Amino acid sequence: MSFAKTQYSRWSAVSIFFVSVAVIALQLMLMRALSVSHYYHFSYLVISTALLGFGASGTFLALFFDLLKRNFFQWNLLFHLLFLISVPVCYITAQSLPLDTQYVLYSGEQLTMLISYNLLMMIPFFFGGTIIGFMLSYFKKEVPELYGSNLVGSGLGGILALGIMYLVPVYQLPVTVTPIIFVAMVLFYLSGFNQPQINAKPGLFILFLGIAGTVFSMITDPPDTVDPYKSLSNFQQLERQGDAEHLLQRYGPRGQIDIFASPTFHHTLFASPLATALPPSQLALLNDGEVAGAVFSIDQEEEAAIMDYTPQSLPYRILDNPDVLLLGEVSGLNVWLAKRMGAASVTVIQSNPQIEDLFRTDLADRGGAVFRDERVRVITQDPRHYIQQTQASYDLIHFVAGEAIATGTGGLQGLNEDYLLTREAVAIARSRLSESGLISITRGIQSPPRDNIKIFSMFADAITHYSDDFPADHLLVSRNYLAANTMLSNSPLSEDRLQRFSDQSEVLQLDLEYYPGIDSADITQMNVIEGPDDRNYSYIHHAIQQILFGDAEAFYDDWAYYVRSPTDNSPYFQNFFKWDSLGLFLETYGDDWFQRLELGYIILLITFLQLSVAAFLLIIAPLLFRLPTYMAAPKKMPALLYFFAIGTGFMFVEITFIQIFTRFLGDPIVSVSAIFTSILVFSGIGSSIQDKLGLVAVHRMRIAVAAIILTSLLVLLIADPLLNRFINLATGWRFAITVLLLMPVSFFLGWMFPSGMKVLEKQSDSLIPWAWGINGFASVTAAPLAIMLSMSIGFSNVILLGLGCYILAAATSWMWDSKTVQTGW
Repeated sequence: MSFAKTQYSRWSAVSIFFVSVAVIALQLMLMRALSVSHYYHFSYLVISTALLGFGASGTFLALFFDLLKRNFFQWNLLFHLLFLISVPVCYITAQSLPLDTQYVLYSGEQLTMLISYNLLMMIPFFFGGTIIGFMLSYFKKEVPELYGSNLVGSGLGGILALGIMYLVPVYQLPVTVTPIIFVAMVLFYLSGFNQPQINAKPGLFILFLGIAGTVFSMITDPPDTVDPYKSLSNFQQLERQGDAEHLLQRYGPRGQIDIFASPTFHHTLFASPLATALPPSQLALLNDGEVAGAVFSIDQEEEAAIMDYTPQSLPYRILDNPDVLLLGEVSGLNVWLAKRMGAASVTVIQSNPQIEDLFRTDLADRGGAVFRDERVRVITQDPRHYIQQTQASYDLIHFVAGEAIATGTGGLQGLNEDYLLTREAVAIARSRLSESGLISITRGIQSPPRDNIKIFSMFADAITHYSDDFPADHLLVSRNYLAANTMLSNSPLSEDRLQRFSDQSEVLQLDLEYYPGIDSADITQMNVIEGPDDRNYSYIHHAIQQILFGDAEAFYDDWAYYVRSPTDNSPYFQNFFKWDSLGLFLETYGDDWFQRLELGYIILLITFLQLSVAAFLLIIAPLLFRLPTYMAAPKKMPALLYFFAIGTGFMFVEITFIQIFTRFLGDPIVSVSAIFTSILVFSGIGSSIQDKLGLVAVHRMRIAVAAIILTSLLVLLIADPLLNRFINLATGWRFAITVLLLMPVSFFLGWMFPSGMKVLEKQSDSLIPWAWGINGFASVTAAPLAIMLSMSIGFSNVILLGLGCYILAAATSWMWDSKTVQTGW
């Protein structure tokens, strides 16, 4: 049956460029929005959700392309419209769901909500993928030009998204892509407007609906729903009750900043009941929906007297007029403390320039005075970057960014990479101390304890792995009933310093958990907390004794939570999940076992399983209608292995590079944008060039795998020393360096898929839809799996697993028909 053929027009290439911009920008904007409304694992899994949509679109086209191509122009214009409409509709619907992630294993309703949430987020990517795949399949001779437009648009989409994040409130970000989609829609309409064989009149009606959808997106406010366990949700409730006022908000790629005033807010961390001064009037400073600190609305340090009665004051009490470095200080609270305690100088390092600007402008008269002091210097830089490049020396380095009540929200922050709280970062900080200087962290106590044990482990390993010193001679731990303070001394602790530590701890009524020479039998707890049966000391002291003088490995294996020190290769300080402890929790806590788990990892696991099932149902299952064709096709096994291996390997490499380069770029969203730009653009260039080299397809596979292995290993070997040389550059330069450093591996990654398709085209073309489906399924499941593996075995090993997948893919090249090799395919 004949049908009107749509002729190719350059407008189609421009249209696919804007669709690609919208797809990548939507991914990044969803990641930013979900970091505020939910938690970090939601934002990271946007990548898997997008891949699920693209994989499902490939299966859809494999089944229905022959039917759809008969009215290509009208169908593709309709897909543009559905893409445009689905963005606001699906995002608004998903954000309106009453999702409670802490009850997904308790409640079938909540599990259904979580599944529905992820599937709703998938739908726009399904239509975006359908548009791109439909155009590439229809205009086969123009694939190089269209693919080039697709890749350039994808690369620029990430950069555009970063710019828009400074201009638009976080919860509105995803819907801002609709005008971009409408532009793509208009351009595609123009591609067929002057073709007489096409009836373009129905397209005018579709365009009108596109205008309506764009206007709807721009005038409709998506719900600013926030997870009920985040601090922002609590303040929003207080505001509705008239008990809080939302003073201001700032937003950008590095986070959403909110300032609230409320008479109910008192956030003087860990202040002792001994305090004779009342806390002053405070403002709450929130970053991405969680309290980052309290802003004292005062002008004079005398008004901050309550800070004298916190465990954070202890290191000041045993130092004389120290030069202080505050890493990650955002609200000024610890600046007041340093000034009250006689600090000679205070250097504040925090990464968000918008926070510094707030204290110079809007908050200048409401706490901003804390920074207007000749002793205080504020540097806007990532704290880890600063300690790596500075040559300055300090008497006290306070890890303020590690200061918190405790890991809360059921461990939902457990997927956050934190390159400041690793043993490498502590070792670097120690090298910036004066001879008798101290590092200090104060953190809340849980039952059973885990945060403070991990901090002690991190300090001890920093000494053991990066010096010849014995950690027992350099560490101090004290606590009240709320929090523990852990200190690391650069030099062995003197008798005089130990005496001052003991005396000042007594003044603050702190229990001594560890100092060199402590005798467990002499411990008497003032602030009684849980400990081993028939012992007079706490579990914190028990853990310290095992780490320093007992069998540390056995202790780590037996403890209910994962408390080994985080490293740069696995920088997940807030991840405490252990598979081995599930049985213990079930036995000990009965029906309440789920509440004791670290939910970040569990939610990630549930989402992995959910995405795997969804990927099978949406990508693989529809292809079962063609099962007889598949069963009759030759070379099923090499096709299955090859396309599954390259899908898994690609995502292992991509996701892990995103995590690794977060340290260099200082922000996960910027890292995603840089990795997307490099891999999409240069793999596209590699894909378009590889078949013009005159090499046999299976030879290209082997060459590409060898090059991917060599370039990836080279990146792993040189990344740290090379990037450390440039870590002090502006973000734009670091972004460009990242893109260029990953250019070689990205170029060869682009060889694998088209080379495999070329072999299938010659030997078993009926397997091509299956190859798309298998590759899509592997990509969807590999993204969350890469994150889980990174938390368990580290980034380097995940990269090696990814390279192992590529070796498997190369091995299948010997399973193809040898005649194919000889005929130039």
